[in-house]
Formats: sequence, structure tokens, C-alpha cells
Amino acid sequence: MCLNECDSGSTDIVIHEPCSDVAGFRTEEIATSDLELQERIVRHCSPTLAGLKCGSMFKIASASHGLAHSLRRIQKAVKSKGVRMMFLSTDDSGCLVYVYRQDLLAKRLADCQVQSFLHEYGYSSSGVNKALAELRRRFTLCPMPPEVGVFLDYPMEDIIGYIENSGRCSTCIGCWKVYGDAEAAERKFNMFRKCRDVYCRRLSEGYPISVLAVNTRVKSEPAIQ
Repeated sequence: MCLNECDSGSTDIVIHEPCSDVAGFRTEEIATSDLELQERIVRHCSPTLAGLKCGSMFKIASASHGLAHSLRRIQKAVKSKGVRMMFLSTDDSGCLVYVYRQDLLAKRLADCQVQSFLHEYGYSSSGVNKALAELRRRFTLCPMPPEVGVFLDYPMEDIIGYIENSGRCSTCIGCWKVYGDAEAAERKFNMFRKCRDVYCRRLSEGYPISVLAVNTRVKSEPAIQ
């Protein structure tokens, strides 16, 4: 949905991906079974599983002590494909789950523009582990640190535009608010939606998440045909 005027929606960064709900994220109440958690991961993080972006995240209204066991088991199933999972924050409202690819995130953090941006925000290291540790610390201070867009593979021009405009006056809204190339963003949004639809269908057909996750450490094409 491209806009010509300043939008009046929430200024929260949208983290339910690749959904197009721009009113902010909804916390989903689920049990802690592996099957239910896999379904949520595929629904919200399929572009990351397919190697199309370095990271995705979503929130679940579930206690961390129960969810952690399922998350560890699922991560073990996809670890050989380079996929990692972690909690970015936990509180009475639920758990914020981050699904990412170690290699793609490392490449993202090695970008000169990204490094300069994060340095301005007080990040002392561009290493994956230290950067994620700092991001987790920021979530204890702020409900949605503005630099989180880096870790979700949003274009830098959109991250900076979002911050400078306080989330208003975007030209296009999809998985994130766009301030740069709207046509390129729309193409990505469409690709992410197709990826989500295909991955959800494959999961319902019995394909496990370990098969759906591609290996980005070798030359491979995302399974979204």
C-alpha cells in the first residue's frame, strides 16, 4: 500500500513479518508445543528460513521457561542450515523471539554504513554475538530500540528515514515503513508474502522446518517455487 500523504498509523516498527499489519505487532497466545511454535516461526520468519533476509522476529504470549525448551529443540533441527534463535526480551506480556542467520547477519553488520550507524548508537563491536548482546540490553531500556531494523535487514535509508520522521510520512508501508525506493520495497514485500504462503503450505503438507530451512552457506536457491 503506497501512500502520498503522511500516514497516521502507529510509529512502532512492525515486527510481525512478513505480514502487512502496520498498526504494530500483536502478541500471540500459544501453547509451548514444538508443532505450534514451528507454525509461528514459519509464518513470521519464512524469508529468513529461505535465506532472503538475515533476521525476523515475533512476539508470543507464553512464559519463557516453557517456550525455551521447544525453541532449543527447533533450533537444533535447523542449526546445520545456519539458522539461530534467541529471546530478545521476556516480560509479563510474553517473549520476543528473534530468528536469524549467523552468516547473513555477520555480512550485514560488516557493512560500512551499518557499522557507522550502530557506532553512533553506542555499539562498540560489529561482531554478531556482541552486537546481539547489546541489542538485548537495549530491549531492557526501550520497548523497541530504533536500530533493531538493522537486525531485521531493513534498508538503511528506511531505518534512518523512520528515525528522522518519527515513524511518520512514509511513502509505502509493508513489512516496514518505507522512506526510500518504494518500488523496490514493494517487490520485496511481494516476494516475502509469496515465501510465507509457500512455506506455510509446505509445512501443512508435512515438510519439517529442518527441510524448509535452506543452507545459505552453500550456493542454493530458496525453496519458494
